[in-house]
Amino acid sequence: MHSTASPPDFMTDTRASGWVQNGERWNLWWNGRCVASIVPHAVFGVRLFLDARKTSQTKVVAAVNAGQAKRYAERWCAARLCPQLRLRDAVARLVDTGTPSPPAPTREQRQQARRLAEAGSREMGRIKEALAPRRSEMLAKHEVPGRGGAWSRPGQAPSTRRPEESAFPAKATPKVLPARSWPLR
Repeated sequence: MHSTASPPDFMTDTRASGWVQNGERWNLWWNGRCVASIVPHAVFGVRLFLDARKTSQTKVVAAVNAGQAKRYAERWCAARLCPQLRLRDAVARLVDTGTPSPPAPTREQRQQARRLAEAGSREMGRIKEALAPRRSEMLAKHEVPGRGGAWSRPGQAPSTRRPEESAFPAKATPKVLPARSWPLR
């Protein structure tokens, strides 16, 4: 017998919400009533009975397996029971079983997460450094002053041309490669 100070058991029982399994049958409960039932069927796999309409008609659907039937029932019922919400939010509200949030991570788990984050940031820095464009040797060489922006050649002495002089000394002519006759022999 219970005390008079506490309410009776039927008043303290929580209402079922979300998916509840009874033997081979799955029921989707919402707001204290069963809005969908999944029952095994010999021919179709499973039968889905949907009763989320305002009228008393029940919709019957065949599905290949219970997972497919659950997904269909969740979306179908959510669209009719919570039309003001986005479908994803309505489904989340419909199947919410009130499970508590996961426990806070332990000291060891926090330490491990910190170590992983530090190692990941070091690796990202190393990868970024490896992928960064490198300066080629050609870009590292400096232009020789007075050559009109031409690059110096290895082993060549830089010219000391004055601005009024020509790029080529009077006695020097540019080197021209000999022409080849086509086709090559």
